Amino acid sequence: MFEQELEMEKKEGSSYGPLVVVILLVGLFIGGIGVVIYQSNIAIKPSEANTAIETLLKKNMPVTVTFHTGKVSYKNTDIPTDAQYKLLEKAGYLKITGTKDFAANVELTPAGKNFLASMPEVKPVSEKDGTTGYTLPLATRKLVAITKIAKLGTRKFEVDYTWQWVPTKAGDLFDVAGAVAQSLPVYERSSLIDRHGGAYYHAQPDTVAIALVKSDEGWVPFK
Repeated sequence: MFEQELEMEKKEGSSYGPLVVVILLVGLFIGGIGVVIYQSNIAIKPSEANTAIETLLKKNMPVTVTFHTGKVSYKNTDIPTDAQYKLLEKAGYLKITGTKDFAANVELTPAGKNFLASMPEVKPVSEKDGTTGYTLPLATRKLVAITKIAKLGTRKFEVDYTWQWVPTKAGDLFDVAGAVAQSLPVYERSSLIDRHGGAYYHAQPDTVAIALVKSDEGWVPFK
């Protein structure tokens, strides 16, 4: 009798096995559907797009340019024949004389001293070689508007936005479309754009499209 009861319990227990498997499979299926629905409902809010784009635009800002006064060697990282020196000389802010010993004497003119005094954020830096360095902030980028948001995938969106330059007083001078920059030879204007901070700082706002993807850090550019 006892052996028969044990046998029945074994049979009853074994009958629950397939049922448990079925329940687990159903749970996994429903969970998978839930994940798919959740991911399909992920959307980037305009405020989130704004934050992501503004963070992107602030990278490597502001644009700056550096020059030195004193006896500036042609072995320096910036040299007296560079386009920013030519531009500042054309503006009447620098006086560049002498080319002996692979160096030139670079001096601030009275107008140049007044120009720097109008930008209190620009501080002179005494260099080991006896020169004085100045770094001019030229411009930052500003978000004008988010113009379009289009879904590319479950966690990926294309955002179209418009941005424009916000130039400083020095940036106004380094605007390649400005009168002083236009007085430079073409090759020096090209050098100004390529390596020495020049740009069309008063151009119309530019429209750009970028793909943003959802990550643990928020919405970031898709790489």
